[in-house]
Amino acid sequence: MNPKNFIEKLYGLIFLFFTIMLTNQTYAKSNDLSNGIWFICEFAHSQIPPEDDCNMLDDDGFQIIDGIVHRIKIKNSIETRCRQNRVGNCFSRTQNGLVAERSEIGPIKLFENKIYLTWLGCTQKYLTIQYPDYNEITPSSKKCWWTSDKRYFVAHYVGKIKIVSDD
Repeated sequence: MNPKNFIEKLYGLIFLFFTIMLTNQTYAKSNDLSNGIWFICEFAHSQIPPEDDCNMLDDDGFQIIDGIVHRIKIKNSIETRCRQNRVGNCFSRTQNGLVAERSEIGPIKLFENKIYLTWLGCTQKYLTIQYPDYNEITPSSKKCWWTSDKRYFVAHYVGKIKIVSDD
């Protein structure tokens, strides 16, 4: 495998591990991960929930289609209120007219408040906790070598997103 492709897949998988969750929030009608697109809360930190109830979302997300996880990358955000003043690296949860690229990452198994993700020969178990506006995802105590200790906060985006490419 090309080293650049390997690094891109690795970053995609690492991002995915930290963003997968189940949701039951006012913005979403369903907690079924097999439908919809999900994003990290822009103003959450590794151990700290978002102070804005996850109203601002990061431009990287994921979508599960038929048991396969796909990375979603928003391409047309011009938001200026992102963390560290990075223009376009986030968007409002209510923003419409978003355009994104999508690329396949790999298979995943979902069970109620548990997620099992296998990569490079190790299966990582994650636990999810539902909050009114977002969900938290945390790895179990037994960790794969590629698993971070961080907690992640994610939300379901219910608007329409135009996909401009598929890998």
